[in-house]
Amino acid sequence: MREQGRPERRGRRAVPPVLLAASLVCLVVSTRSLHGVPAAVGLTVLGFFQRGFAAVGDFVTDTIASISELKRLRENYHELAAKLDRYTNMERGMADLREENARLREQLGLSAEIGYQRIAARIVAKDPGNLYSTIIIDKGVGEGIRKNMPVIAFQDGIEGLVGKIVEVGQAVSMILPLYDSGSYAAARLSGGSRFEGLVGGQGSVDDPLIMKFVKKRAKEEVLFGDLVVTTGYESIYPPEVAIGRVREVIDPDFQTSIDLELEPILDFSRIEYVFVIKPTEIGPAKAAGE
Repeated sequence: MREQGRPERRGRRAVPPVLLAASLVCLVVSTRSLHGVPAAVGLTVLGFFQRGFAAVGDFVTDTIASISELKRLRENYHELAAKLDRYTNMERGMADLREENARLREQLGLSAEIGYQRIAARIVAKDPGNLYSTIIIDKGVGEGIRKNMPVIAFQDGIEGLVGKIVEVGQAVSMILPLYDSGSYAAARLSGGSRFEGLVGGQGSVDDPLIMKFVKKRAKEEVLFGDLVVTTGYESIYPPEVAIGRVREVIDPDFQTSIDLELEPILDFSRIEYVFVIKPTEIGPAKAAGE
């Protein structure tokens, strides 16, 4: 029992010194308690504690101000980041508009040199179906478009054949492109040989065009890269419109003619604007007479 009471008595003995030390600190800090202490010592001790309290106060004030400033800077950052995104999107939109305007100016400038009337239209849809691969444009009966009118486009400064109109609505029309398996155009080599044939598609924009019924003797004269153009014999397509370039000669043994594989002059996947040709053609002689 005595051993258990000793630690308690030791704890009781330790309390008075702690209270005494706290009292002394309060006595020193209090200005009213400095009467019995030399003035220099009192001011030194008091100044030490005042500087400490001032430093702590300044630290707390600066910390609060820094937190407020950090919050304000974060809000400004998010606001500036949102503005930067808007300006970036505006810049991209302006760049797209400049590119589109440049393409339109180029195509309209080139189309102005053509000796026949045309209707400018924009492609709004492409429908690769099971039987037909069609292209939809934003012009129709209201703009004077009729069925079987030929359609051309300009790409990289070259006038190329796209196809013909097969259906017409009030404000839209449907084009059957040349690469469709049901589309054909009378054509000939643009070089000195002038061999003729019939160009048609294989149903896919990725497949080459095929020029059929070319005479066998043309095999010795046809060169890789020779340009093939329309003849203008039929009543649909005007003459001398580029179709494609020769990339391979096919000479089957069982045929009396050869076939030519053609790389289309137009990249159909990149066409955005086309020109529908009106049937009334203005020939070079008539244009010169005017």
